[in-house]
Amino acid sequence: MRPKDAALLLSMVISAPAWANTAATTDDCRRKPAKPVPAEIMTDGFFEAHPDLRWRSIALGEYREGKYPEALNSFKHASSYADKFSQSMVAHMYWNGMGTESDRALAYVWMDLAAERMYHDFLYQRELYWSMLDEDQRADAVVRGQPIFEQYADRLAKPRMEEQLLKVRTTITGSRTGFVGVGLYVVPTTGPAAGEQVPGGIMYAPEYWEPEQYWCTQDSYWSKPQGGNVEVGSPVQVPEAKKSGD
Repeated sequence: MRPKDAALLLSMVISAPAWANTAATTDDCRRKPAKPVPAEIMTDGFFEAHPDLRWRSIALGEYREGKYPEALNSFKHASSYADKFSQSMVAHMYWNGMGTESDRALAYVWMDLAAERMYHDFLYQRELYWSMLDEDQRADAVVRGQPIFEQYADRLAKPRMEEQLLKVRTTITGSRTGFVGVGLYVVPTTGPAAGEQVPGGIMYAPEYWEPEQYWCTQDSYWSKPQGGNVEVGSPVQVPEAKKSGD
């Protein structure tokens, strides 16, 4: 067995949530048009329910400011909520020694993790990394990959993320079951659209709040070549957060 195939043994298929009566297949999701998260829905409440995007946004800000150790830590935090882009950034930073010593075997492990769902760009980068490792580094990556996958693989990280989505989803304006009625408008107090009326159907679109549809939205976006565009939505100010509190 090739070491790069170890991810197939380390990852497991996660069952669909009980509430999902009809779930789209992965192929169906990948055929859908890529759809970035609308900037107007990125409020403090949205980020509370989406720690993957919240910690990614924090990490990107730190990365742009050259705060590489902090960015690496924040990308790892986002990675624990199944954010494949953040996992790829951890790989990038280990590969180039940004905020840490260069460690190419460990960089490959993280890129292998980012490619777990076979997204185009991450899969390509994983193969490129593999081609640049020597035999000792490849063997090292297989051994050191075990504990990384045991903490960050989808079978563990996706339930973490789903728990956050479902917890906040029950507080959605409209009803205690999260029902959003026709004609509902929301006036957010934070985010790019603060003070404006945003239709409830946009603010609480199920593709961003129901776990199965959320993963489907990610599949439709990241499975396609990104052409250098690595951000979902517009840059926004996110609330301060303590890493120990999540």
